[in-house]
Amino acid sequence: MPRAGLHVKAAFGALKPVSFARTSGSRGLHVLVPIRTGPDADEVFALAGSFVAHVAAAYPVGLTLEHSIAARGDRVYLDPFRNGFGQTVVVPYSVRRREKAPISTPLEWSKVKPTLVPSDFNMGNFRQSLQGPGPWKDFFRSRQSLKDATGALRRL
Repeated sequence: MPRAGLHVKAAFGALKPVSFARTSGSRGLHVLVPIRTGPDADEVFALAGSFVAHVAAAYPVGLTLEHSIAARGDRVYLDPFRNGFGQTVVVPYSVRRREKAPISTPLEWSKVKPTLVPSDFNMGNFRQSLQGPGPWKDFFRSRQSLKDATGALRRL
């Protein structure tokens, strides 16, 4: 899963948005891009869908847009649907109802490595992640327009 997050981060290189990573509180990662007020849910969803389609096409062996678990096999599902109107997503530092109580934990991108196990961030060790300035301290100051990213994605 972390490798998929790194592929997403690399693909963002061409689009230039500032992005933030966090564990899902389960097996995966969430990649968030703070945006300025303006685009509606349909516009955000369309950009997210186009973007993950581009990333999945670039890494077809490891990544997929296939929603069906049986059809995707060992590939990682890139889910743009959390960007749709009325969709929900777990908030940072939410404890999940799973073995060892994993927590959705904001991360510095430097901590996202192929060896990362997202469920290792749990009730037993979450205080460590609260030390010092948070990895998302600039999240709300990093809001950006989607216009440039949309144009860059069209040129890819």
